[in-house]
Amino acid sequence: MTMKREEQIKEAARQRADQYDHPSKWSDTYYGFIDGAKWADSHPQWIPVEEKLPEENEEVLAYNSLYNEKYLCVYHNGKFEDYLGELGKGAVSHWMPIVPPRKEE
Repeated sequence: MTMKREEQIKEAARQRADQYDHPSKWSDTYYGFIDGAKWADSHPQWIPVEEKLPEENEEVLAYNSLYNEKYLCVYHNGKFEDYLGELGKGAVSHWMPIVPPRKEE
């Protein structure tokens, strides 16, 4: 996480926590906000295709909002292709990167 993003999170947390007078309520809100923002930043979000497209040959999870369907596919030659062939033109409205499997400790 960049320093700029970290400072933005801390400022937003402070503004939210300043609504409370009691020290423990302020502290819980402040640190809870920071933890939540860090969690959200570390987990993939659905990305609209109008906003950004995957890298060439990147395997992604794609979503068709018209039919409420999800596909495991690859983005190749400017198209989303599932493993049975090309998805219909305009079929994908959002996508997200695939999170690598968690390593056992």
